[in-house]
Amino acid sequence: MKKSTLLFVSCLIAFAFSSCSSQKSTLSKTLPPLSELTSILDSIVEEGYQLYYSERANWVATDLVFAKHNEEELGHSVSLRLNDSIWTVLFFDKDNGNCVFESRYNIYSNDIITIDSIRPISLEESTLMERKDILINKAISKYGNNMLFAPQSFGNPNIDIIRINDQLIRVYFLQGTVQNNTIPFGNDYSVDFDENLEPVAFRKYHNSLIACPTKSEDGDNVKMVWHSHLKDNPFITPTDICNFLLYCPQYMNGFCVLSTAYGCYFTFLRDQHCIVVQ
Repeated sequence: MKKSTLLFVSCLIAFAFSSCSSQKSTLSKTLPPLSELTSILDSIVEEGYQLYYSERANWVATDLVFAKHNEEELGHSVSLRLNDSIWTVLFFDKDNGNCVFESRYNIYSNDIITIDSIRPISLEESTLMERKDILINKAISKYGNNMLFAPQSFGNPNIDIIRINDQLIRVYFLQGTVQNNTIPFGNDYSVDFDENLEPVAFRKYHNSLIACPTKSEDGDNVKMVWHSHLKDNPFITPTDICNFLLYCPQYMNGFCVLSTAYGCYFTFLRDQHCIVVQ
C-alpha cells in the first residue's frame, strides 16, 4: 500500500475515534443500554447473514444451472432454507410443471450437491412458486415507484425473500453490480408482508447508490470502506452486510458506517461475525 492510501486509512481511523470521543456525553444519553444495543446489533448481523446466504445460494445455483440448461428452457425458480446449514434452489421447466435442476448449498462447508434430473414439482414447491410471484408482484405494484436502481450497465437488482418469523416475511430488493473492484451499498429496499401475504411496511435503507471502490486510483488494495447514515437510519443494515459479503475482496475484513444519530462508527468485522462500536 502506498503512502497516500496509508494516510487515508490513518485519517479515517483518527477521525472515527476523535468524533466518538468528542460526543462522549451525547452518547451516554443517546445510546440504549449495552445489553439492548448488543441485542440490536446481533439481530442485524443475523439477518444480514441470512440475506447473504440466500443470495449466495442463488448465485451458485444460477451458475450451475446455466452450465447445464439454456435460459429459454427454464421457467420460475424458488429457494428455501432446508435446515440450519442447507439452502436449496429449484429451477422449473418452461411450463412450471417439472423441476429440472436442484442445487443444495451448505453455508458452513461450501459443499454443493446438484440434482440434474426431471421430476414433477411437489405441492409445496408449487405453493412456494405462487407465493413468490404474489409477494414480488404486490411489492412492485405498491412500492415500485419508490425504488430506484442503477443502469443495467452497472448491474441489475437482486430480489430475496426472507422469513423473519411466523407472522412476517420480508422481500428485499438489492442493487447488484457487474463492475469489478466495487462494493455497491445503497439502492436497497424491503417490503414486509403479514401471514396473509399483504404488504404492511416499506423501507428505503439509503438515499442513493454508494459505490465503494476496493482499489485506489493507483491500483492499491483499499483495506477498509465506509459510508455514512442519516439520523433516521442509525445502524449498519442487513443489506450493508449482505452486499459487503457478496462483493468484498478476500483481503478486506470489514467496513464502517458513520452513524450521525449516535456520533460514532459502527464497524462490521467479517472474521468475528459481529458489529463493534467505535
